[in-house]
Amino acid sequence: MPERGRDGDESTPPAPDGGVVDGATAASPTDAPAEATETGTADETATDAERISVPLPRPGIVLRIARRETRLTARRGWAVGLTVVFAAFGLLLATFSGSSVAPTGYEPVVASYVELATYLVPLAALAFGHGAVVGAAERGRLGVVLTLPVSRVEAAIGVFAGRAAVLAASVVVGFGVPGLLLLREFGLAGWPTFAWFLLATVAVAVALLGLGVAISAVAPTSTVALAGALLVWAWFALVHDLLALGVLAALDGAGGFVAAAVAANPVSTYRLLALAPTDAGGAGLAAALDGSGLSVGALVAVLLGWIVVGVGVAAVAMRSKRI
Repeated sequence: MPERGRDGDESTPPAPDGGVVDGATAASPTDAPAEATETGTADETATDAERISVPLPRPGIVLRIARRETRLTARRGWAVGLTVVFAAFGLLLATFSGSSVAPTGYEPVVASYVELATYLVPLAALAFGHGAVVGAAERGRLGVVLTLPVSRVEAAIGVFAGRAAVLAASVVVGFGVPGLLLLREFGLAGWPTFAWFLLATVAVAVALLGLGVAISAVAPTSTVALAGALLVWAWFALVHDLLALGVLAALDGAGGFVAAAVAANPVSTYRLLALAPTDAGGAGLAAALDGSGLSVGALVAVLLGWIVVGVGVAAVAMRSKRI
């Protein structure tokens, strides 16, 4: 007969060797806490991994956002406005190129276009990009996008790509229309020089657009973003080269410093890159570039690097931005 405990329940009889009879399970008092500790540690590790890991942008999602941004900006008139501005200034230079006081030939006209684009294109690109994120957030459009299964990094890259397509098309069409007049007047002999100017102008426009989108992602309001865009334009287009030339004069020439100064300013990089096929690039910092090691390939890499920097800053800022 099995023995009964004080409460009348049947108790398991002890084994002869002091252990537990067959069919019973021995549980150590420390097993449950240890198991719980291991589970908790695993959960915390998984949570940390999920927090640290950043999923790669999905090209399909980025493309959809870019298409949406292209349609919205075109609908708001940005594409037409930018194209008209570029075409108007380009036509003025092309129209007066036949006068006695105007430059003649592809190279002088392209040099005049580069000086114009040095100030006009960065200003237009920064103005076009300053409201890409903060402006859309204030109007509620960005919040609607983020309610979809879209990451903020994908949203930032898609917005930049959509606006970059609009800006690049505006530059090509705007400056391409007067380019047709140059083609009729001077023929095909110097057309590659003009085509190189278009490619370089598109590159600097996209680079400055990336900086504009980055400013828009960092700024708390559209007003602050516009002020930041104007300050960046003033620095790159007006102040940077003056300071660099002053330091260069104080150092009595230094090829390494000149190369660094040019790489630190996408506008200076653009000027040298656009004028590379011509003989008009020997003023300012360009006159001190001999022996600095800056080739055409290096200048192209610098502009591509500026594009990556702008988009990267915008993507990082978007992840922590309150919308």
